[in-house]
Amino acid sequence: MSEDASKSSNEQLLIHLEPAWERRNWCNWLHCSEAELEHAVTYVGHDPDNVRRFLRQAR
Repeated sequence: MSEDASKSSNEQLLIHLEPAWERRNWCNWLHCSEAELEHAVTYVGHDPDNVRRFLRQAR
């Protein structure tokens, strides 16, 4: 497997706040508002597991 392909698959596992449709999808999947998602990503980074844990502890 080439290095570029692994980078591409790794990037798909991260939460991106842009474009707007992707931000809305993450909000739906994580059951949170856009403001909560932005705060979580700012605080713990783009890893979905870390964001999910952060949101769970915040509730």
